[in-house]
Amino acid sequence: MPGDYEVLATIHTTLNMGAYARTITPHLIDTLQRNHWMGRQIIDIGCGAGESLTWLAQHGYVVTGVDRAPVMLAAARRTLKAANVDARLVEGDIRTIRNLSDFDLAIALDVMNEYNSLRELEETFRSIHNLLKPEKLFAFDFRTIEGLVQLSLLSDGDALVHDDDNLTIFTQDEFDYERQVQKRTYHIFSRVDELWKRTIGTRTQRAYPIQAITTLLQRTGFDVEHVLNENLQPHTFGDSTARVIIVGRKR
Repeated sequence: MPGDYEVLATIHTTLNMGAYARTITPHLIDTLQRNHWMGRQIIDIGCGAGESLTWLAQHGYVVTGVDRAPVMLAAARRTLKAANVDARLVEGDIRTIRNLSDFDLAIALDVMNEYNSLRELEETFRSIHNLLKPEKLFAFDFRTIEGLVQLSLLSDGDALVHDDDNLTIFTQDEFDYERQVQKRTYHIFSRVDELWKRTIGTRTQRAYPIQAITTLLQRTGFDVEHVLNENLQPHTFGDSTARVIIVGRKR
């Protein structure tokens, strides 16, 4: 059986799964620049199919993308090639890679909810701290508990998300309120010659309290510069938001 990343990579473009990274990247960079960030060296952690990398490279940044999944890096190479831009691509887990450093900005978009525990997040934050130059920034987003519940409710459980002559995709959504875990299972039916092949892939996302995340960030050597809502406006704790963007500055 192929792994989940291998399965999801086959439908990443079809389902526009990189839409959030593609859309938020220019607005995020603009927000950071308006708050006096400067730099050219950017690392994209969990770069996926290269949506953010491509925009950044097109706008003159020197970019490095890291992803654990070879199939996603292959997709990133195709995205970059189609845009006629270049980026350094590195396969591996950011917690164990040792040959990267001196970045002005680290971004991680639509990936942090995939970590299994606060301990894993803490390890990741420490590794990212080591990548950055002093006083430089780490910007990342994550879906709130409310956001993950909404994600499940939008499809009301089961949904047909794509259907053409050669490919049909159904999703099943469920939310575990006790564990605060959202799971989306993709049932993919693809035509191969005259036969239909079925594959299944699952994406699991976990919610964490915002205050727990900011505490971890401070514990791992960052000052919390901004906590923003999904519209990149300052977030007030207690207000409703499906997603937050947090910016930390390396001490």
